[in-house]
Amino acid sequence: MYQKNCDRCFRPSFSSSEIGIWLCPICKNDLTEYPFFDAMTLERINVKVLPFQKKIDCYQNKLS
Repeated sequence: MYQKNCDRCFRPSFSSSEIGIWLCPICKNDLTEYPFFDAMTLERINVKVLPFQKKIDCYQNKLS
């Protein structure tokens, strides 16, 4: 589970996915480019987010 913190409303936002657009559920601020944190330990997680299509292509190449 991932957490991002909104700097507009100062509320945490949680998700289980590291892909896609991430909007703050309170103020709708775009958190997509904000750093990821582990929701339990609050440690910063260095996640290299690839565009969704690149992930699919990489996965399909591994299956071939």
